[in-house]
Amino acid sequence: MTPGGTFHNGDKDITRRRSLSASTKQLGTAAIIALVLLRLALGWHFYKEGSAKMQDGFSSTWFLGAAKGPLADSFKSMLWDADGKIRLCYVPTDAKAGWSEPGYDTKQVKDYWKQYLDEVASFHSYNAEMKKKAAESLKVRSAQLDSFFAYNHVEIIELFRQMERRENQLQRADMTGVESLKGQGAKLQREVDSSRTGYLASLDLIWEGVERDLNQYGAGEIYPLGELNGPAISSGQIDKFIPWFDLICGLALLAGFCTPVAAIATAGFLLSVCLTQFPGAEGAQPVYYQTIEMFALLVVAFAGGGKYLSLDSVINHFCKRCCNTSEQPVKE
Repeated sequence: MTPGGTFHNGDKDITRRRSLSASTKQLGTAAIIALVLLRLALGWHFYKEGSAKMQDGFSSTWFLGAAKGPLADSFKSMLWDADGKIRLCYVPTDAKAGWSEPGYDTKQVKDYWKQYLDEVASFHSYNAEMKKKAAESLKVRSAQLDSFFAYNHVEIIELFRQMERRENQLQRADMTGVESLKGQGAKLQREVDSSRTGYLASLDLIWEGVERDLNQYGAGEIYPLGELNGPAISSGQIDKFIPWFDLICGLALLAGFCTPVAAIATAGFLLSVCLTQFPGAEGAQPVYYQTIEMFALLVVAFAGGGKYLSLDSVINHFCKRCCNTSEQPVKE
């Protein structure tokens, strides 16, 4: 060091390390205690949420289906058959034809059920007689599907017309920009949702019957029916992931292990929750609590919430000792 107090180049690294070390000690005792308590409270919340979801089960169907705002379609696309068109065997109006109306065709669903029969037979190792009985059960369910559409033909075609009319409305700028027209569109949407929900409830019973009937000749575990043309990221995958995510991140925050990673990950999850109810979007629910908790997690991540009373601090201490990176006294 020169008489003027300036370090030579060889000592600059020591200066930077000392400055960085000093910057981490700017929090007072009360602030450190508050930061640790905040980390523990957030970790306990996520741990309890994860535990409850593991014990009671978790479904993201409502969470995704109720999405509002510009990202709603992206969230709803994670739901299998969110608009019901697959189960309703919907065939759209042919715009190229001179005159056409929407319809339905059950062939795709029946073909999928036949493929499922082969998978079930292989899974349970059915012999020829058992597979024949399962095939007879499938014929009954297929006939039930045809009867459903035959009985409700007029109403279902009218529902398809309403669905297409609503889709056309959503593509028109005047329907989304004029309040009076928005009200008309919302009324039509409610009518579509009401009618569609009733028909889908009946169809779901038929699908459940297919799964139950084809598995009845096997012992033990039921081979699931699955999703016809399911999305790449489905709600079923999310339902399995979220409970483990909450539980693991909660434990990480409680123990102070990989604290910045756990805090940023959970903050990102809460951000996705907030985006499902986009601020200012029509019909969006308030997400004040999720927003506050998200910013609290960011405080923990970037204010050093894992540096105190945590596994991170213990690991960091031993790493410094093993790597011999502790600071040396500055020589004049």
